[in-house]
Amino acid sequence: MPSQQLDMEVMTPLIENPGGGRGAGQDEENSDEDQDPELLHARYYEKGNSQGITFTQALIHLLKGNIGTGLLGLPLAVRNAGIIVGPLCLVLMGAVCVHCMHILVQCSHHLCERLKRPPMGYSDTVAFAMEHSSYQCFRNSARFGRHLVNFFLVLTQLGFCSAYFVFLAENIKQVVEGYQSSNITLDHKSLSFVNASTTVFGSAGPVPAPVPLRPLVPSEPWALDLRLYMLFFLPFLILLVFMKDLKNMAVLSLVANICMAVSVIIIFQYITTDFGDFQHLPLTSPLGKFPFFFGTAIFAFEGIGVVLPLENQMKEPKQFPLALNIGMGIVTVLYVVLATLGYLHFGDDIQGSITLNLPHSAWTNQMVKILYSFGVFVSFAIQFFVPAEIMIPPIQAKLQESWRAPCDMMLRGLLVCVTFSFAVLIPRLDLVISLVGAVSSSTLALVLPPLVELITFSDRPLKPVMLVKDLLIAVVGFIGFLAGTYVTLAEIISPAAPPEVLKGEAGNLTAAVTAVVGALGRSQHVDGNWTTPSAATVTFG
Repeated sequence: MPSQQLDMEVMTPLIENPGGGRGAGQDEENSDEDQDPELLHARYYEKGNSQGITFTQALIHLLKGNIGTGLLGLPLAVRNAGIIVGPLCLVLMGAVCVHCMHILVQCSHHLCERLKRPPMGYSDTVAFAMEHSSYQCFRNSARFGRHLVNFFLVLTQLGFCSAYFVFLAENIKQVVEGYQSSNITLDHKSLSFVNASTTVFGSAGPVPAPVPLRPLVPSEPWALDLRLYMLFFLPFLILLVFMKDLKNMAVLSLVANICMAVSVIIIFQYITTDFGDFQHLPLTSPLGKFPFFFGTAIFAFEGIGVVLPLENQMKEPKQFPLALNIGMGIVTVLYVVLATLGYLHFGDDIQGSITLNLPHSAWTNQMVKILYSFGVFVSFAIQFFVPAEIMIPPIQAKLQESWRAPCDMMLRGLLVCVTFSFAVLIPRLDLVISLVGAVSSSTLALVLPPLVELITFSDRPLKPVMLVKDLLIAVVGFIGFLAGTYVTLAEIISPAAPPEVLKGEAGNLTAAVTAVVGALGRSQHVDGNWTTPSAATVTFG
């Protein structure tokens, strides 16, 4: 498999029964229906796939599936947790996320062996685990489980696209304003030189010119609103998503991956020139900021959706656990090192993306923003592929053949406009990342896998250790979901007065969330900002 097709091959198998497809337990008509189920299962898990991907290619897939815009926001996550607590929690969260990935793989294997089915994806695993559970309530909700996973997949991918809108706008805005500032500085210097050196020569020698020269009028760079930059990218991204065959984007994807890799290397070179004074940085941050850390960190560990598709495509599926451990180990080390060094270098001035902290003085810093922005621009279409293929086909199926192509284009454009609208409403990269991570990434990465394990193995006596472990992970993920969503929404509503979180008992969480929802309904949009007096007073305790 050519390396430039890695992104395409990863995203395509994420679509399992687009638009809901057939529910669990229904008869499936496919080309393998005449094969013996025992042989079918053995062909996938024992013999492997002779046309599949190698160990190295699977490793590259894992790296690319987890390294994106979330990586650049991790220094801010460390600031929200503290210089000691942040890196330690990143390592812990990485270990838990990898364990949940292994849980998903083991559940899929168990169900395939038990039901004599070919390999399954995320939503299939959840649906069949519920259908064949020993509890009637789960069996009746199998279709709901499939739709729930697809819903959070769509929500996650569209959330990534909204974050990409904000990322592109913020970085290109800095590039444009930095270029204008440098030109203005050079123009001022040249004008000063002309005023100081322009003379006329008479019989007595050089005398000052009698005519007035141009006055040095200070000028300012354009201060265009961030939303205008988003609007500039809107038509180009709409045209980009019209490319429905991802294989046609293979070359663009290869170039984008190279650009992002070069940018990360330059960022590392810059932040390692000065490690700052860590003695002035807090070892731990206030507990009220920790939900922001959780949302940003879990957003970065975004690769659980590609785990099962990758394993299903390997030539030797038995090697996948090793590839998963190595790949996620590299990702976790990269996350911890960049997050720690980035926060040490920039301190409390760190922004939602570390690229926004790079000064305009060096052309390499400007190049980093342009190159990474190009990589994100191409990644938009790849991330957009999943929600488009889940949502559009069932709508097209209800239309006449002549209307399907125009409908496809209209719906793709509409979905891009939805991500654009979300980015316009929340034009802060750190808040978009935190909200998407808390709401959807935590559900897919932490809440569902342990619950699926309990449901899958409900036909046998559960070990107390596994029961406690799975419930603990699911509860922590759910608390992170609630707390992260609450503090992010409160910050969006009233950025001047962020709430104090988790100071009281858990019972106050419900009241606080209710208050925030009520505040949302009473908020007003004034001068481009959402304001509400009541949101600032919502606290715990």
